[in-house]
Amino acid sequence: MKKFKILFLSALFFAGMYLSGSASAFTMKHPNFMRHKFMRCRKMGLEMGMFNVFMLKKKLHLTKNQIHQVRAIKRQEFMAFKSNIGNFKNPLLTSVKSGTFNKNIFVSDITNNVKNMAEIKANFLAKFFNILTPKQRSKFVFLMKKMIKNRIKRLEFMKKTINEKIKLMKENLAK
Repeated sequence: MKKFKILFLSALFFAGMYLSGSASAFTMKHPNFMRHKFMRCRKMGLEMGMFNVFMLKKKLHLTKNQIHQVRAIKRQEFMAFKSNIGNFKNPLLTSVKSGTFNKNIFVSDITNNVKNMAEIKANFLAKFFNILTPKQRSKFVFLMKKMIKNRIKRLEFMKKTINEKIKLMKENLAK
C-alpha cells in the first residue's frame, strides 16, 4: 500500500510538471505572448532594472516632478533604441556575405552596435543625473556600488558551488 502511494504521488508530480511545461511552451509560442508582455512593461512606464521609478522614488526620495522627468527620458531612450534598430547589423551575416568569414567585418559590426547602444544609454544617464540633486546622485552611486557588490557575492557563491560540483563529478568519473 505504501509503495502504491509513493508511486501514485510521483506519477501525479511528474504529470503536473509535464502539463505545466506544456502550458508554458504553448504560451510562449502564442503570437501575442510577447506583445502582451511588452504592453505590461509599457503600462508600468518602462520601469525595469535599476531605473524602476518606484524603487528610485523610495530609495532616492524622488519628487513627483522628478518621477515624471525620469519616465519621460526613459521613454525617449526606448524610442531612440526603437528608431535606431535599423542601424544595428547582424555581424555574423555581414561577415560571411562573401562566402568566407571576415573577422574584421565581424569585429567592426559588433563594435558599432555596442557603440550605438552605449551612446543611447549614455544620453539617458546624462539626462537622468541632471534631474537628481547632488545628495540623490551620491545615494544613487552608493546604490549602484552596493548592487555590484551583491552581484559579485552571488557570482562568487555560484563559482564555489560549480567548482564543488566539478570536483564531485571528477571524483565520480575517476571511480
